[in-house]
Amino acid sequence: TTTIGKLAKRFKDDGHSLMLAAGDTFRAAAVAQLQAWGERNGVAVVAQGQNADAASVAFDALQAGKARGTEVLIADTAGRLHTQGGLMNELGKIRRVLGKIDPAAPHEVLMVIDGTTGQNALSQLRQFHAAVNVTGLVVTKLDGTAKGGVVFALAREFGIPIRFAGIGERPEDLRVFDPEAFVDALLPDALGG
Repeated sequence: TTTIGKLAKRFKDDGHSLMLAAGDTFRAAAVAQLQAWGERNGVAVVAQGQNADAASVAFDALQAGKARGTEVLIADTAGRLHTQGGLMNELGKIRRVLGKIDPAAPHEVLMVIDGTTGQNALSQLRQFHAAVNVTGLVVTKLDGTAKGGVVFALAREFGIPIRFAGIGERPEDLRVFDPEAFVDALLPDALGG
């Protein structure tokens, strides 16, 4: 949810019209959190409240976005473990429901990976990719002592591009991923020759 708020600020600052869909109806206060990000950034949020059907929220948001000529719709979903079958199935349902309005939707499926997760990120991405065809990654918490070395394993196995990197708490700390800068920060200068 925080990453979506930061993405909303980035897209808004870049001049895009956008809308947010509060599809994390599982976690208490997630809808309110996304609405706060929307208010802060001047972005409309489509919400139905806690325990609503996430696919229904996404469907309503896509309909509203198309009616308003919105360029970007970002749908939040419940954070989930890859072992939670019901929540994983919900992702597939969201994809199918959006496809009824726009057969090409969703145009991007981003998975947020905690940079401190380590090798568990591989099994997480494996399951999520099988469920919804992940098209891009956002790696967060790259400002801590764990440097996100799992990025190399993810790239080797999946080849899915990393779109953004989170390096702090502020909205501007979500940056477009720069592979060269990442490698430079990860490896000591002594290895560079």
